[in-house]
Amino acid sequence: MKSLNKQKKYTFSRYSLTIIIIVSLFVTEGCKKESTIVEPQNEVLVSYNKILNYNIETIKQQIGAFQGLYPEAVSIVNNTDYGVDVYKVTYKSVYRGESVLASGLVCLPQTSGTFPIISFQNGTNTSKAECPSENPTSYYYSLMEYMAGNGYIIAFPDYIGFGASAKYLHPYYERETTDNAVIDMLRACHELLTEKDIQVKSSGEHFLMGYSQGGWATLSALKSIEANYKTTIPVKATSCGAGAYDMTAMSTYVLSQQIFPGPLYLPYFIYSQQLFGVHSDPLSKFFNEPYASRIPELFNGNYTNTQVDAQLNDTLPKLLKSNMISDFGSGADFAQIRALMVKNSVRAWLPTSKINFYHGSADLNVPPVQSQLIYNSFLNLGVGQDKIQLISLPGTDHEYSLLPWGLKTINWFNELKK
Repeated sequence: MKSLNKQKKYTFSRYSLTIIIIVSLFVTEGCKKESTIVEPQNEVLVSYNKILNYNIETIKQQIGAFQGLYPEAVSIVNNTDYGVDVYKVTYKSVYRGESVLASGLVCLPQTSGTFPIISFQNGTNTSKAECPSENPTSYYYSLMEYMAGNGYIIAFPDYIGFGASAKYLHPYYERETTDNAVIDMLRACHELLTEKDIQVKSSGEHFLMGYSQGGWATLSALKSIEANYKTTIPVKATSCGAGAYDMTAMSTYVLSQQIFPGPLYLPYFIYSQQLFGVHSDPLSKFFNEPYASRIPELFNGNYTNTQVDAQLNDTLPKLLKSNMISDFGSGADFAQIRALMVKNSVRAWLPTSKINFYHGSADLNVPPVQSQLIYNSFLNLGVGQDKIQLISLPGTDHEYSLLPWGLKTINWFNELKK
């Protein structure tokens, strides 16, 4: 097996990457770590402990570092009115019909008063050490943690398979388990806000946001919330960035490529669905050797996305069985996997929440047509453009769209909450 330390090139510009490195270096210096576990008696919330805090000067400095590249950062700096406390929480959720202990982060403004709640769903991750509650000072999470300083309570669910539930393989792109993790995290957040030592309270407004897998998870959770929790978790606005909402269309796109920059996606879905217990097909049915034999180790939680990709193959005829490429769309051998993709896709409905879809125009990992298709589906149901928008991020690919999406989203939420 090739070295698992082989790295692929990031698509951030040199300037972006330099800023990110600087931010990462200063994160642990500009915050204070704390740890006092409290175990309250609640329906969902199991425990919480403060693990970090950021002062307002640190937050403004770190976000301000992006102003030269992203003008949207200016208004976020100007709207930063509070320092931030970061709590690690554990809570009860459901995995395969059984109660399971899940985890995540909750970020609170350092003040008293009432504030809206944002639920943030992260993108594809294969490393147990890289989930929010295990690596809260990662630049990817810390930048979002800072946004609580704009006057938000922010919840970060780990997803099942990470943090407190790390003994499981994350059921990748499995709607029911993901919905449970997100919704139960929001319920745990509400219970946290009733604790005597917590000064801030909910204003009753909720916002959802997520990118890549998190974009899909966000839209899926919104649909479940509006079907089952509309009165207790009313969502005002939702931001979905670069999600693969129609998994059938996504698989058709992937299998039509000779070279695909994200070879981990299909193995992650197929293998995690196998361990989830919804299909029993051997990996050798889908993948060539040596990759079929490598997959269980690669997805054991010890390796990052980049390391996993490096041990697979982005030339699809080398990674995938020839009949997987030629017959997947209609062949009887693949009917079960196709049915799982249909089941776990998110279809349009008549939403209460405003929804913005964002997508980089040069995204090769998740093609922009994914956002166009779901946007068109909402329009075809009669949803007006006052309720739903599709926003292109010109010239940016999957990685490089992440930061502008996040900054634009917070600015949009700031406008709506005013």
